[in-house]
Amino acid sequence: MNKLKFAAVAGVVGLIAALAGCGGFVYTTVGGSVTGLTSTDSTITNTLVLRNDANYTQTLSADGTFAFNVASDASYTISVLTQPTTVFCTVANGTGHMTGSGSVTNVKVTCVPSVQVGGTLNGMNTGASMTLENNINNTDTTLQDSKTLSVNGVFTFPKYMPTGKPYDFSVYIQPVAQNCTITNGTGVADNTKPVGSFANIASVNCVQAVPVSVALSGLAAGGTIVFQNNGDTNSINMITQTINGNFTFNQSMVEGQAYNVTVGTQPAGQICTVTNGSGIAHLANPAGASNIPVTCVNK
Repeated sequence: MNKLKFAAVAGVVGLIAALAGCGGFVYTTVGGSVTGLTSTDSTITNTLVLRNDANYTQTLSADGTFAFNVASDASYTISVLTQPTTVFCTVANGTGHMTGSGSVTNVKVTCVPSVQVGGTLNGMNTGASMTLENNINNTDTTLQDSKTLSVNGVFTFPKYMPTGKPYDFSVYIQPVAQNCTITNGTGVADNTKPVGSFANIASVNCVQAVPVSVALSGLAAGGTIVFQNNGDTNSINMITQTINGNFTFNQSMVEGQAYNVTVGTQPAGQICTVTNGSGIAHLANPAGASNIPVTCVNK
C-alpha cells in the first residue's frame, strides 16, 4: 500500500515537472517602472491604463512599479491603453518573449507633461455663445475636443495635448448674427510654453454679421433636403432639414460678403427651387438674406 502511494505521488510530481518543462503551470511576471505620472497638482489625479496583449490591464495613478503575470514561455506586448489627463506616457522595452521562469523588470514607462492650448475671445455679443473645436488630427467628422464659450476672455480646451502634436482651431458654431475668425489657431503643442505664458494663445475675434436664412415650403412628409451657402460642404454652411419652416445657416456673412443659397441635395421625388438666393450682405439692410423662399413640388 505504501509502495502504491509512493508511486502515485511520484507520478504526480513527474507530471508537474513535465508540464513545467513545456510551460504548463509555470507563471512569472513582466513589468518595470513608471515615472512622471504623479501629478504635482493636488487637485489632479493622473490615471494611466497599461495593457499586456489584448486581455490584461493595469490601472496606475502614481509613479512606482508594476507587473503582469505571464506564462514562462509566452510573448508579451505592453502598451498604453488609456493616456492620463495632463501627461503623455510612452513605453520602452515593452515587447519580448519569456525564456524561463525568471521575471522581466526592465519595462520603462516614461510620462512627460502635456499642455493645454487655448486663446482669447473678443467681440462676442453679451448673451451670445459659440463653440470652438480643436481638430487634433485635422478631421472634421467628430468633435474631438470642443469648447463652448459664453463670455469674452481667455479660454482653454479641455483636453491636454502631448508636446509635438499639432493643433488646429476652428469655429464649429458661430454666435447668432456674428462672424468670428481665428488668428494663430494652428501650431504645435509645447510643454515648455504653457497656455498661461500666452505662448499657445490664439485670438478669436467676432464682428457683427448678416444671418442667412431660408423659408422652406412644400417639402413632402419623409423628405430630406440639404441647403448650401456658396457651395460650401462644411457643416457650418449647410442646412439639412426634414420639415418645412424657417432655418438659419450657422455662418453669418460679414459686410460686403456674397451669399448664394442653393439646394445641394434634392428630396426624393421632388424638385425644390430657390428664389432670390444670391446677393451681397449689408448690415444696414439685412432683409435680402433673410427667409429666402424655397418651394418644393412633386416631380
